[in-house]
Amino acid sequence: MLSICVLAVIFFMAAIARELYIDRQSRSFYSDMAAGIETRPYGPGLSGSGSIEPVDPANEETSLSQDKDTDDAWVPYVDFDAINRLFPGTVAWIKMDGTHIDYPVMQYSDNDYFLTRLPDGTRHRSGSIFLDYRNSSDFSDKSILIYGHESRTQEMFSALKGYREQTFYEENPVIYLFTPQKDYMIVLFAGHLAHSVRDHPPMQFEDDEHFLAYIESLKSISFFNSDVEVSADDRIVSLCTCAYDFYDARLVIVGILVEI
Repeated sequence: MLSICVLAVIFFMAAIARELYIDRQSRSFYSDMAAGIETRPYGPGLSGSGSIEPVDPANEETSLSQDKDTDDAWVPYVDFDAINRLFPGTVAWIKMDGTHIDYPVMQYSDNDYFLTRLPDGTRHRSGSIFLDYRNSSDFSDKSILIYGHESRTQEMFSALKGYREQTFYEENPVIYLFTPQKDYMIVLFAGHLAHSVRDHPPMQFEDDEHFLAYIESLKSISFFNSDVEVSADDRIVSLCTCAYDFYDARLVIVGILVEI
């Protein structure tokens, strides 16, 4: 019995060590990758304290004329030509202040490849943040889907579960998305639980009426309340990650795409 207990402890400790190594491998890869990205001061939308405020699409000229403190806020400046030579398939960079969300957004010809691979193609359970293969890589679609795992180490899209609380949303109403063509803010307006198949976010809408009806349905089941108004001309981005509330549950956080 003593030998069995000793072997069980050794096996358990080895399993923990392996898990820690796997997690450290992923953290090291992404931290090294982020460290190689240039930064630049960010001007538009900064308050005097340096906190980033969403630009009001209806009054963008006023918002862009706010006082700026560029010493306090920096955003990635991504040389996409250079990064694609190292990591083909990089279509954007996503960043959420104050969290681990600071990653490249990948895309492949299916939604399975980057589910279990790092941007360099190495197999890893953390996978990558990736754009749905049916979306245009220039983010011009009406409905844009971006996926990422929830990690036990609070990396990848784990921070999105904070949007189950109103206070978290009020402190983090915007996520940033940088692309080779343009820079954007994802101005969030809803977050909800969905079934991975039955409630999968639609890629297309029959017409504007169906689009706006979908927006209202999202707001009616949202974890948080938002004053963001969505028009028929807006594009929406759905950030999808794992949830464990029921079988095949997904957490979906949705916002409109606003060009900076």
